[in-house]
Amino acid sequence: METAPLSPDDEALIERITETNERTFDAEFFDGAHVVAAGVRTTDGSVYEGVSLPASVGRASMCGEPVAVGSAIADGYGHDDVETSVAVAYPMPSHDEDDARVIPPCGSCRELLADYNESMRVVVPVDGENRIARAIDLLPTRTW
Repeated sequence: METAPLSPDDEALIERITETNERTFDAEFFDGAHVVAAGVRTTDGSVYEGVSLPASVGRASMCGEPVAVGSAIADGYGHDDVETSVAVAYPMPSHDEDDARVIPPCGSCRELLADYNESMRVVVPVDGENRIARAIDLLPTRTW
């Protein structure tokens, strides 16, 4: 998978979503709700945030990325206007993490991001460094 270094705008997006993650985490709800915050930046620089939404019925739960993408779409942006995505996880002791960190999208979110914009820039950790990958490159065997 080919990756690229982050831009200053990417660094700013990570910082903003890390702050969202810290602000919205709720240790008392579902034993730690909103563990992941996600954000998308549109081609004009607007940022839309989302948080993971746990539910008592697992399949009703929602990752942060679809919430963020849906917010941008609801505000009038087209699928090809969603340019960059990042997800940040809260430092849960059960995950053996002490700091908030960028995480790659799950499989379902990879599909969603690629469906909305195959060329979307997605921030992912690679060998201990945050890098940019295209959404479609996160699905190397996608056949449709």
